[in-house]
Amino acid sequence: MGLQQIITYQAQIALEEYDKAHQAKQESDIVTPPKTLKESTKSEQKEKSITETVQTEPVPVKEPVPVKTEPVQTEPLETEPSFSCSGNAKCITGKVTKIIDGDTIKVNEKSVRFALISAPELGKSGGIEARSYIEKICPVGSKVIVDEDDGQTGGSYGRIIAEIYCNGISLNESILEAKLAIIYAKFCSVSEFASEPWAKKFGCN
Repeated sequence: MGLQQIITYQAQIALEEYDKAHQAKQESDIVTPPKTLKESTKSEQKEKSITETVQTEPVPVKEPVPVKTEPVQTEPLETEPSFSCSGNAKCITGKVTKIIDGDTIKVNEKSVRFALISAPELGKSGGIEARSYIEKICPVGSKVIVDEDDGQTGGSYGRIIAEIYCNGISLNESILEAKLAIIYAKFCSVSEFASEPWAKKFGCN
């Protein structure tokens, strides 16, 4: 092999080595996506798919149940008598058991006549109205105070003679004010209650 041939052969070998080195460098410069990035992308796509396909059920809201209330029945309040007895005769606290007429009632089944009061008999004009008035202002079952007349403790035909307080008022005075009875002037001189303002107003002088 001549000198010229040797030089040419060496140059060819050097060129081939250069080409190989250059090709290896180019291959090393190519960026290959990392495996972890690819896996991460797949994981995100999978999570997105799961999120899109999962449907959440709405939480049911219960309607408030209406509460039914029953009306409470209460017993009527009983009014306590607000007066106290005077004098030394009987003082009776009880309940009205019957309205006889405009000037007589029964308390604890005992007949009581209104002191100094004269109301019409039931068969006479105004008798029914007088009784109805007493029934209205002091109905059966009401609590009363019976203050017996000191001047007439002997009673009248088995009846106690008294001033009667019911629901905060004097029945003797009230029926006079309603003009459904008159003062029984005959007994003004003996009755304990002749000096009461209502007695003087209607005839006891």
